[in-house]
Amino acid sequence: MDLCRSFSYVDIGNKADFFAASKCTLISNKDSIEIFDAAFHQYWERFPLQHSTEQKSGDEPDEDETAHPEQSKDQHRDEKTDLAKNQSDEKSITEPESKQVGYSDRELLIKKDFGAMSEEEMETSQGVVAELIAALMNQRSNRFTPTKKAANFDFRRIYRHSMPYGEYCLKLLYKKHQIKKPRLLLFCDVSGSMERYSRFFIQLIYVMARKLSDLEVVLFSTRMTNITPYLQSKFIDEVITHMSAQVHDWAGGTNIGGSLHELNQYYGHKMLHFNTIAIILSDGWDLGDAKLMRNEMKILKRRVYKLLWLNPLKGKKDYQPICRGIQIALPFMDYFLPVHNLESLANVVKTLRTISR
Repeated sequence: MDLCRSFSYVDIGNKADFFAASKCTLISNKDSIEIFDAAFHQYWERFPLQHSTEQKSGDEPDEDETAHPEQSKDQHRDEKTDLAKNQSDEKSITEPESKQVGYSDRELLIKKDFGAMSEEEMETSQGVVAELIAALMNQRSNRFTPTKKAANFDFRRIYRHSMPYGEYCLKLLYKKHQIKKPRLLLFCDVSGSMERYSRFFIQLIYVMARKLSDLEVVLFSTRMTNITPYLQSKFIDEVITHMSAQVHDWAGGTNIGGSLHELNQYYGHKMLHFNTIAIILSDGWDLGDAKLMRNEMKILKRRVYKLLWLNPLKGKKDYQPICRGIQIALPFMDYFLPVHNLESLANVVKTLRTISR
């Protein structure tokens, strides 16, 4: 504000006056003078003075220019045009090609189907998956929690703790926003129809287990298997070894209703809560009892906060929900989303950030 008021008394078009006024009003201590001088000159060097201004500073024009002013101006204009043209040609040759190559590689990886990824591409995509899961854990809640670091003042605690000491002695206390930690249940299909996606989903489960503290993972095919205790290992190879030893019906048939019955009856008191977000990861192909599946879906829907169904086949343009399992489950779903590539996985994370309590 002081600098703006000084413009009424100085010529803002004069660089020296503007520099002096800025230095007088913006600098509050001696240590900042050198920093201000360097920043001021570095900024204004990006806007060089015009040719006419340079001549006014004392430089005399050459004799050839005074003798043939029109010819010198035309020659100077042609040189500037050629220089600008050469610079634009070099920029169009070098920069766009390099940028386009990097951009297209990332776009191809993000849009590539999980079932078609190579081992190298899966390893590369782990970094993207970790970033997405980290974004799920960085959402701030509207609730506050006490903190020792300087943040928002907690006036309620300040007044309460300062009452014995009088109004002139206040102990500063702070609060910060809590971080939302969603409680997730992942009910993952590992039957034969989902085998082409199993490799990536194992890595996804491993990354989620490393980032999320309240995560329960259940695999199912003809029956369900709780693998949450085996996800504590630091190495994914050990996790895969435990999975293969525990899941005996890997790549077998599918019995969604029977697996949900086991979940609701034997694990519901531990895994299903009022704030749990249940995620069913399956293509919907089912050979079990349709009536049993309908009843168990109804029970699951009633016991959780939200119910999401993620289907890797839904990402296809010609997809239609004709599977019997999908038709039975549709009335009980809160969200029915595709999860066939990293782009769709990002949309799932965005949805979870929106609905998590």
